[in-house]
Amino acid sequence: MTHVSMRSGKPAAYRTAVLEGIHETLHASLGVHPETFFMTVSEHEDANFHVNTTFPFARSSDVLLVQITLTAGRSADDKQRFYQDLVVRLEKNPGVKPADVFINLIEVAGENWSAGNGLAGRSAALAADGSTAAGTAA
Repeated sequence: MTHVSMRSGKPAAYRTAVLEGIHETLHASLGVHPETFFMTVSEHEDANFHVNTTFPFARSSDVLLVQITLTAGRSADDKQRFYQDLVVRLEKNPGVKPADVFINLIEVAGENWSAGNGLAGRSAALAADGSTAAGTAA
């Protein structure tokens, strides 16, 4: 589950490129299933968007606050690779400066997900394909 907060005013193509870039990087760098995209963007007027643009280094007013909830279990090295890969991808498209990508990962246990139908973890996906094996979400 991904949520991005940003200042108002960016075109739809920019917002879509941000979400697609995050999704592609989650899949490529952390092995998140390619069909698990549950993502939102919130746009905020200046009065409702306060971020430090000088600490710990300079950022522009185009900063993105990216918060991703995913199933626990990735190593610190995996996460570092994801951070690096994401800023490279977003710099290429839609042109976000690496310093403007502020990322927060929230890890939860697999049983803390319900993708629907009142089923925990990957049970909903497994039920849909007829499988009975246990697993985890994103």
